Order: sequence, then structure tokens, then C-alpha cells
Amino acid sequence: MTSLISKIAGPKPAPEADGAPNTRSRLTTPRMEPGETLTARLLVARKEAALGQDRATTDLLLQGLIDRLPKPDAIWSLDDRAKWLRTAASVFDLVYKRGDGEMRAIGISFGKSDT
Repeated sequence: MTSLISKIAGPKPAPEADGAPNTRSRLTTPRMEPGETLTARLLVARKEAALGQDRATTDLLLQGLIDRLPKPDAIWSLDDRAKWLRTAASVFDLVYKRGDGEMRAIGISFGKSDT
């Protein structure tokens, strides 16, 4: 009967033609620094995962907005720019809190240039 670990790790690597063991393994364990405990490493990993989750909920909306920007030197109409900026204002309202007493809104409008 094979163990669960054997099923996960797969078959044992076969020796090379010269009789030396195969150094490639499908199961690897990260190297720990001297004096580092497994508990400390797990706590750091949990903290990093929690930060990543908080970041993902915020950054996905913003990253999606940034991904919609055209390449530099591309043609981007004023109407499309205004639409993007309005969307950005909406995303900012979803992602960030306003300060106390701030009831103002951000608006996008067209103006004529003097030149």
C-alpha cells in the first residue's frame, strides 16, 4: 500500500546511467536560515498572504483601470479621456474613504484652449 505522500510526490527518481542518483526531484523543501523556526516562517507567510488579500481587493480595480490606458503616443479622443477619468473618479470612490466633512464631488468638463 502506498502512502499519501508517495502519491503526491510521485515515483522515486530512477538512478542515472552511471549509477548515481537522479538529483532532480519533483518535491522540494525550501531552505531555512540557521536559527529560523518553522513557526516564525509560517507567521510571516500568513502575514504576507493577508497583506496580499487586502491589496488584491484594492489593486484589482485600479490595475484594471490602468490596463485600459492606451499606449503612449496613441490617438485617444477627448471623449474617451473624459470617460476614463469619470470611471477613475468612480473607482476612487469605491476604493478610498473620504475625509470627514468632505461632500464634494470630482467633475470632468471640456474647456476651450486659448491657443
